[in-house]
Amino acid sequence: MGLAALCLPALPAWAEPVSSERAAEDDAEDQRGEEIIVVGKSYGQAVGKTVTPLKDVPNTITVIDQELIQQRNLFTLEDALTATNGVTITGISSEDPSYLSRGFTINNYLVDGVPTFAFGFPAVVPDLFLYDRVEVLRGPAGLFSGAGNPAGSINLVRKRPLDERRVSALAGYGSFRNFRGEVDVSTPLDPVSGIRLGAMVQDQDQFFDVAHRYRFAAFGVADTRIGDNTTLTVGGNYDLFKPAIQSGLPGIIGGADGSEGRLLDVARSTYLGADWNRFRSESWSGFVELAHRVSDRWTLRATGLLSDVDRIDVYSYIGNQPVTPTNGVTSHIAYRGDSTMQTRSFDFNGVGSFPAFGREQTLILGADYQASTSTSASARRSNYATINVYDPVSPTEPDLDPYTLATGKAVNGSVTDVEQYGLYGQLRLSPLAGLTLVGGGRMTWWDTTITLISGQLVRGLPSTYSFDERFTPYAGVVWDVTRDLNLYASYADSFTPQAPVGGRIRPDGRALEPLIGEQYEAGSKLSLMDKRLLLSAAVYQITQKNRVFNDPNLDTIVYQIGKVRARGVEAEASGEILPGWRINGGYSYTRTEYLEDANPVLEGLSLLPVIPENMVKLFTNYEPVDGPLAGASIGAGVTWFDSTWAGNPAFYNANGTLRTRSSIVRQGAYAVADVRAGYRINDNLSLAINVNNLFDRSYYARISSTGRGNYYGAPRTVFASIRATLP
Repeated sequence: MGLAALCLPALPAWAEPVSSERAAEDDAEDQRGEEIIVVGKSYGQAVGKTVTPLKDVPNTITVIDQELIQQRNLFTLEDALTATNGVTITGISSEDPSYLSRGFTINNYLVDGVPTFAFGFPAVVPDLFLYDRVEVLRGPAGLFSGAGNPAGSINLVRKRPLDERRVSALAGYGSFRNFRGEVDVSTPLDPVSGIRLGAMVQDQDQFFDVAHRYRFAAFGVADTRIGDNTTLTVGGNYDLFKPAIQSGLPGIIGGADGSEGRLLDVARSTYLGADWNRFRSESWSGFVELAHRVSDRWTLRATGLLSDVDRIDVYSYIGNQPVTPTNGVTSHIAYRGDSTMQTRSFDFNGVGSFPAFGREQTLILGADYQASTSTSASARRSNYATINVYDPVSPTEPDLDPYTLATGKAVNGSVTDVEQYGLYGQLRLSPLAGLTLVGGGRMTWWDTTITLISGQLVRGLPSTYSFDERFTPYAGVVWDVTRDLNLYASYADSFTPQAPVGGRIRPDGRALEPLIGEQYEAGSKLSLMDKRLLLSAAVYQITQKNRVFNDPNLDTIVYQIGKVRARGVEAEASGEILPGWRINGGYSYTRTEYLEDANPVLEGLSLLPVIPENMVKLFTNYEPVDGPLAGASIGAGVTWFDSTWAGNPAFYNANGTLRTRSSIVRQGAYAVADVRAGYRINDNLSLAINVNNLFDRSYYARISSTGRGNYYGAPRTVFASIRATLP
């Protein structure tokens, strides 16, 4: 992944905040131990591995800061990424979304710059109340994250104690009986120590029938200085999440003439789960960080993270069969899954500078470790009931015990251990004024062990997959055309482990090679309005090879012959156009394609057609800084997606007869508008109202195929809130 700044953790908001809605931005600026990049200057201690301003990073990065989170009510990570330029949300399960960027799924996560497995399944979408901001890198993230897809990485930056005492609270209520309350308290304990505590609760109905969602989360963080050069920070959080879950709607089957299927035209409130569907996730996490400033030039930092997730899914969902315009009956499957995961992460790094060529050069060296232990046990009853899509009636809940065997049940279980550790380094070298060369690499070791179980019994020998000394390079160059305008280019690659399935091996007998992704990116960044506004534009190409295909005639052989490509353009604006007038968002063009595939019918088709070729996400907010309208604010946002499709085309036999019908469904282009208005009564109290999907546009936010996994976007919703802040 991208160097220096590509370790998202240290890359905060670019533009210096000037809005009089000060609570959110003051929190960020005053965080103890925080690194805030304001007009290219660093204040405090870095959180992460680098203090490089966003303008000087040879890659594309989006920052969702506290001000934007509060203005748009971006309560969860899914909310934030829904508003992030170049990102598409998909997923078959309503509560397990996938985030797509540049043609691939993002699966690299960091917290304060420390890579972690803690956000993979069975973890749930995190609530952003626990975090100060979100930083999204697009493109390969291997340098500081290790194994993963070439899509990018997501870095969550924790809230930390503030320099001064502050109490902030939120109370809000909106459509579908949506209540949310927050309390966030920070206070110094003495001149060298501070503590911050917070708790939130949200209780709401969902726009589809029956479904309800409840969440409670809390966090605590404390820090203290040990002497003049060392800071110790400890903290943790708790999250209880209880939503209803479903698998979306089916589509209408493709025609016998090979024509495509289509999406259902039913009420958005249609719910094809059961009224007893439930989901409970309870998670804990904790961290310890020790930072020591060796000198004015060098800082060492060691961080350890632990997390624990315990999740139970009990629900009924539709099978993967399409329906017809006149016959909406489809099968129902009852499922219970008990899942746990414990993760451990550790990162140690040194960041420093040294003089050369008459300028300061920056070096980062470090080592990290990630591990997880996951257990799962599940039971499933297939075809135990039916439901009519056009007149759904909830089936009765059957017995589901994943730890016993019974006729008609499919019981599965496994224990999965994953371990990864690596060494990394990155150098930012400026041999000439205005020219910066960035280079580095990572060496990674990976090991996966899966043990299958039935009930409480081990079934078969554990399967293992590992590789050693996988090298991930990175290179970039930044040329400052002027003080405010630069041009850049970069190269990064990624690797994604692939465990063999069903005992299959390559024809040469060697272990499966990881998926290898390579990205070339070139772009430009321009800072305007006294460095309060950052404009960026980039073009990129990603190719991924070593995709796996089974031999249809030999059940022991697998081939690595697949190759895909993603190309695109991204343009983004972030910051203030004028004092008090802020803009965030941009435009992205994405084109994906199968280059080589075992099925030649797919070659030339889109790899992920659920990603629109053209996408626009923009939000702007204006709050006069003086005059008779001072204290009032108004904002508006728009999301526009080009048409998308998903599923497989019809397949024909050699004699031209139809073998399988098309499962393709299409969503036409659509636009969704959001608006907000706010009023600051005084320095301590403000009101706001947000209206999402202002024109109540009916559309499918996620599509999958004619089988299932198609989800309507939310109808028009209104949310009113009051925020109070006490100094």
